[in-house]
Amino acid sequence: MDSSVVVLRVFGAAKFQAMATSKRQRQRDRRQVAQQRANVAAVRGRIRSRGARIALITAAVVVAVVILWLWARGGDESAPVAGEDVVFPELPPPPAPGGGRTFESAPDQFLDPETRYSAVFDTSLGVIRVRLDQGQSPEAVNAFAFLADDGYYDGTAIFYTDDVGGYIQGGSPHTNSADDPGPGFSVAPGESAEYQAGQLLWSAEGNSTGQFLFVARDGFQPSQAVSGLTVLGETEDNSLGLIRTILNSHVDNPDTAFGGRPAESVIVDSIDIQSSDLTLEGSIDLSGCPPADGSGPTVLDFDGPQPMCLDVSKQYTAVFDTTAGEIRIDLDVANTPITANNFAVLARYHYYDNTLLFRTDPGIGIIQGGAPHNNSPSDPGPGYTIPDEGSGFAYEPGQIVMARTAAPNSASAQFFFAVDENTALLNNQGTYVVFGQMDDESLSVAEAILASHVDQPGNPLGGGPDPQVIVNSVIIEESE
Repeated sequence: MDSSVVVLRVFGAAKFQAMATSKRQRQRDRRQVAQQRANVAAVRGRIRSRGARIALITAAVVVAVVILWLWARGGDESAPVAGEDVVFPELPPPPAPGGGRTFESAPDQFLDPETRYSAVFDTSLGVIRVRLDQGQSPEAVNAFAFLADDGYYDGTAIFYTDDVGGYIQGGSPHTNSADDPGPGFSVAPGESAEYQAGQLLWSAEGNSTGQFLFVARDGFQPSQAVSGLTVLGETEDNSLGLIRTILNSHVDNPDTAFGGRPAESVIVDSIDIQSSDLTLEGSIDLSGCPPADGSGPTVLDFDGPQPMCLDVSKQYTAVFDTTAGEIRIDLDVANTPITANNFAVLARYHYYDNTLLFRTDPGIGIIQGGAPHNNSPSDPGPGYTIPDEGSGFAYEPGQIVMARTAAPNSASAQFFFAVDENTALLNNQGTYVVFGQMDDESLSVAEAILASHVDQPGNPLGGGPDPQVIVNSVIIEESE
């Protein structure tokens, strides 16, 4: 073999070996760079993961603090604080400035000690009902009832809210403030008591005589200069929910270290002292009421709200005769007299006869009816609306509840049955007034109706029962 060829081959092999060595080195270098990049990425990933975990933990801590803060305030809604976003609200002028509402002495006996009374506060946000208790502090209850009946509190404001002490305060016709001079007299306060949520308290002596407080939460601690506090009674039905709604709208007063007032003015339009002894002269006028036996005419349209036609000392049962079976409901006249009375009077005018239970909604567990004009939620109603009797309701199977729009005091005639536990989904609203409860057999009928639900494309609220369920009549039974 030619030596030059051998030399070339040797040189070529060496060159090839050198090239191979260089290639392997470059591959090692690339692997090292890739490994370094992978290590950097892994470190960054761990940093991001750790940062995400820290962010999640921080968010959870913040949420927990907020929840505990809301729980400590005793409400589901946070109260705004006066500052750049919330302006401390001004109150309207007091109804009797200059001392016009004063009396020379405490009133004589105004109430019958043997009769049960309720004080019905008609406010701009709804009705607060209080069962008065003459046993604890008869002089104070008598004086308060006298002032209320005389119109002393008409047009006054809830001028003070204390979200720390857990109460709201009113009853100042001269100044709409805690420095009101009072009615001109004082009475002996009742015995001291452990204050509880739902109580109505009255200042019986000192400069704050005549002012009242509603206790919204247990653990009440007054921070205003009120003296001689005495318990007048307990709130009825769901009035406590409305009181808490007012307290939860609290705005801090920037000029003091404590207290404030509602974000929007809450006015006590009037306080009606109602007696459960309906034998008293003038306590009830039945001249404008339909016959109790149902023999009156059918009326679907009215000029205004119904008069009081029920005796609150008696029991009333609404008996629905439907094509799916009988549903019997005990009306809650004691706690929701306006709503129960409205329903009963409409029933005695045959307003609900031959109407459909036009809506079923398994998602929230309800059956809806009470629309004689067109059997739909767009029914125009009887021609009027009624005030809401409280708020903060909790919904459970077997209840009858008033339907209404999102606007306050917009209920009129439509109703719904709460059938199963899904009705609790409405608790965050709590604005639909519960005014009766059905028995177990009736609940079984309602459950069967709800179970027959079918979706209806033309129904704006989802669907109805199949077959249709007709309310043949609603009879109101009365018992002692």
